[in-house]
Amino acid sequence: MSQPKKWGFTELVQDSDEPEQLIAYAMYKADKDDLAIQCRARLLPEADIVVELTSFHDSIAYSERRLQDYRDKAKRAVDQLVSSVSERLAAAYDQTISTMTDEHQIDLQEKWKKWGEDAALYSAHLTKPVWYTRFGKGILSWLGGGVSGLLATAISTLLIVGAVSLFTPSVRDTARDSLKGVVDTLIPETPIPGVTETVKTNKQTQP
Repeated sequence: MSQPKKWGFTELVQDSDEPEQLIAYAMYKADKDDLAIQCRARLLPEADIVVELTSFHDSIAYSERRLQDYRDKAKRAVDQLVSSVSERLAAAYDQTISTMTDEHQIDLQEKWKKWGEDAALYSAHLTKPVWYTRFGKGILSWLGGGVSGLLATAISTLLIVGAVSLFTPSVRDTARDSLKGVVDTLIPETPIPGVTETVKTNKQTQP
């Protein structure tokens, strides 16, 4: 009793959704096609070619070992393909990350540069006194070096008493008396020998 007919496709492909099984069958068909090309190259009659191809088919379809060889070859091919694709994807991913990192570094450098420029401007602003600082330093320099004696004392008194009266309203009367004393000192009502007489004489001689 003869064995039932076996087909290469049904023996190698149990699930058509499995790529490895389809690849195993494609390898089987490729080997069978190579055999047919070799037979024609040897100028064999078509009948002999059919015999050769049938013998090849039976040697595969009825041999579990040779069927497994095709399955193993298909699995290695898929693994190699996946590995190659993974390497390419990893290289592309690394390149993308490298590009993004470079762009991020450039952006950080630009931000640091801008921060440095702003810090330099702020530092220059701190070292350059504002108007009231310059004014105060000028007054102190003027009082300390340029003007001495009675006038400097009077102006100092005006500044100090004026400042106190601003923050302490209860001493305004005292401040007013002090200011009046300063004015009387600068412009006395009694004659200063050698000064007020000369002024008075000049006024009388004017037409």
